[in-house]
Amino acid sequence: MEKSHIQHFQNTLKQYTKLDSKEFGTLLSIFKLKKYKNNDHIINPTEENNSIFFIISGLLRYYYLTEDGKEWNRAFLSERMISTSFPKNFDWINPYGIQAIEDTIILVADFSDYQLLFDDNPMIERLQRRLVESILIKKIDRERSFLQSSANMRYKDFVEQFPHIFQRITQYHLASYLGVTEASLSRLASKVD
Repeated sequence: MEKSHIQHFQNTLKQYTKLDSKEFGTLLSIFKLKKYKNNDHIINPTEENNSIFFIISGLLRYYYLTEDGKEWNRAFLSERMISTSFPKNFDWINPYGIQAIEDTIILVADFSDYQLLFDDNPMIERLQRRLVESILIKKIDRERSFLQSSANMRYKDFVEQFPHIFQRITQYHLASYLGVTEASLSRLASKVD
């Protein structure tokens, strides 16, 4: 693992909590560096997700797959973002897939290994709580957007909030994320431009 990868990881974690060097070293020891090519699946929708990820470079999409095979993107994650799953025994978590949509390098750890650190490392447990809070806030904001905003406003908001991702995703993926068809997305884009 390159020193720059470790530094990016450490700097990102500081947004959530302050880990001393021993705590950070303990946390880092459970992570492995993995590389994925564009379109590789990190987790298929039919597989159980029990991981925590830190994206060093590249772009991932999280998506749901309906019974009839339709995909609905729920999130995009790019450089220096962290994503965590919930423990396997949370039966109410719907399965979702994670796919690289660019060549991607991540740090990944098994969530159960991560959980084992909580009792002896309260700051790592605090990190998890703050990660979950961050995910919940994003989820609530996305839900509010679908309930209160038009497709046009959701498109504008995405372009403004995620310009670094907007330029890197296909119309298909963006339409799926916004809950519109590709044809509708083209009309929305032409109104904004």
